[in-house]
Amino acid sequence: MVKAKTKKITVDDLKVTIDDLAVAVSKGFKAADKKTDNLAAVVAEGFKKQEKLIDEKIDDLAAMTKRGFDKTASKEDLEVVRQDLEVVKNDVHFLKSDVQDIKEKVDNIKKLTLQQHGFQIKKLENKVGYIE
Repeated sequence: MVKAKTKKITVDDLKVTIDDLAVAVSKGFKAADKKTDNLAAVVAEGFKKQEKLIDEKIDDLAAMTKRGFDKTASKEDLEVVRQDLEVVKNDVHFLKSDVQDIKEKVDNIKKLTLQQHGFQIKKLENKVGYIE
């Protein structure tokens, strides 16, 4: 049987190995830091976009609210409208009264016509009946 050769490890060999491991670990940490920085940048960019969208929505809402207040009637405007409605209400009341007066006059004309010409109307009805 051939005996395997054993290599003697020296302190310098251990130091080189430890230094190599330290370099590898350092590279790993640097790579992890870079990935973390990239992820942080992506998250920060996402927050900026969301913040911008929210600001735009708030501005839109503020503009809509302002338009609503711009279009809302003032107290004075409402008072003018109320006064106009009172005038219209009075005019409608007078119109109803005038229409009632006209109805009464038409009824009076009908009654008067029947009184004054009732005999002639009856005579015409008889003649028409005879002709038929």
